Amino acid sequence: MTYRQIFDEAIGDAPPTTVDVDALVAREGRRRRRRLGAYGSATAVLALALGVGVVVQPGASGGPAPAHSAAPSATARSEPERLQAAILTAFNREAPDLRWVQGASTGDHKTWDGPVTDAPPWSVRPFEWESMTGWSAVGVAARGEVRSYLTINVGRMRPGHTGRGDCTPGQDTCRSFTGPAGELVVANDAEGRRLVGPVTERTVLRSVTVERADGTNVSVQTHSSTDRHLMTVEEMAAVALDPEIRLG
Repeated sequence: MTYRQIFDEAIGDAPPTTVDVDALVAREGRRRRRRLGAYGSATAVLALALGVGVVVQPGASGGPAPAHSAAPSATARSEPERLQAAILTAFNREAPDLRWVQGASTGDHKTWDGPVTDAPPWSVRPFEWESMTGWSAVGVAARGEVRSYLTINVGRMRPGHTGRGDCTPGQDTCRSFTGPAGELVVANDAEGRRLVGPVTERTVLRSVTVERADGTNVSVQTHSSTDRHLMTVEEMAAVALDPEIRLG
């Protein structure tokens, strides 16, 4: 059975919940900007909005190796370089018309309408959450008229912590199904709002998380500037299920 057949059988439409994601971005950004910088703030806020965890100290001892610890040889790539290549290959396969916005700030929607490029203006960086450590890539993507904050996290839970697990009763927007190798796939949609002058516009957020048997957790998350999603659940799940997107 193909990915698409598995997803089509498992995924049903569900009404979105309402969460003021932009308010979370603004509030959390002010609280963390001095300590973490713009990159860490944006990642922490999106993780908090999705109930994943809180960034505590990127690059601290006990986490992954720094992104630029040593120059790779001509025949070897560093871990972030290997992951970036695997992530881009997966995105290009599942969403070949996906482009990246030059000079866009993940926390400022006003910068999301700039020119686009085929090469993403981001790199894979280490992160540490209270519950998980790993690698993360983040940027602003474009697909047709849709512009969206997009992030992908690849990590492993800390001792004493578990993944988000299956959907629980009462989560109307949560859908779960099993991947082709027995992976647990959990998809969740949420609705947000943002002010554009005197007008309140609806925005949408989508998260797809894959929990693998070896303990690896891969999540793909989008936060669009409009009420249209950047990618479908099946496209995001196929990216997260790619076996090359893994910890070394």
